[in-house]
Amino acid sequence: MQFNPQWYLRLRLPGGKTWFRSGKLANSYVLSFPGLADFVVDRSGSQIVCCNASRDATIRTIRHLLIDQVLPLIVNLRGHEALHATAVATQRGICAFTGATGTGKSTLAGSFVLAGYPLVSDDCLAMAERKTIVALPGYPGLRLWDDSIRGIGAPLQNSKPVAHYTVKSRWSRHASTNDFHSKPQRLARVYLLKRARSRRDSTRIAIRPLAPAEALIGLIKVAYRFDITDPAMLERQFHFLSRVAEQVPVKRLVMPDDFSALADVRQAVLRDLSE
Repeated sequence: MQFNPQWYLRLRLPGGKTWFRSGKLANSYVLSFPGLADFVVDRSGSQIVCCNASRDATIRTIRHLLIDQVLPLIVNLRGHEALHATAVATQRGICAFTGATGTGKSTLAGSFVLAGYPLVSDDCLAMAERKTIVALPGYPGLRLWDDSIRGIGAPLQNSKPVAHYTVKSRWSRHASTNDFHSKPQRLARVYLLKRARSRRDSTRIAIRPLAPAEALIGLIKVAYRFDITDPAMLERQFHFLSRVAEQVPVKRLVMPDDFSALADVRQAVLRDLSE
């Protein structure tokens, strides 16, 4: 399929190659992954067409692009807001972990799942406003590197390749339906993760509450936004995230860069949730 959209966003890999671009047509959007596939989305976000798939792009790769890259953006197009976050369910409500790539969101969530806390979502946390801010469930499964799967003490046989261009695996415990939380529930905490890098802080676990203004800045940085040229969409997102920052405790979580510390981090989070 040939088209010539008005491109308004490009994301590049460290070497300068374009990984993703999004653009507008008269009545639709184009979400393009050059060399892999393109997705055409109607203005309502209710119809998605995959086209121009490369010969190298397997069905597994197309599925990954759709559910992990395209759908998080369409959540925003369809009137909800979403964070680049992984979440688990606890007795105190939904607990979300977010932060820069590589800070260990999915790995920490995996340790919670193995400890009996159901997964809510991986890498995309959709939210809605009811009487409180609620988290909406995604799908069962975490995308993890093999060393993270081993680091949380999980068997590798419960993992499958994510896509042909990455060595990440999609892992789920498959022990029971209780491993996935399929109902909306109150969002109890959002933790902004940071790895302790210095030798002095290498074993330190710290949880610090953020003021609403600082929390809002942190949430904006990790929010999915579909159309950065749409003022109404951006304004809606800003006001919603402002209410999240006011109603949901957002905290900085500093954790050691060490798999052996995951159990202690998990306990520190659970203690914080009970306060």
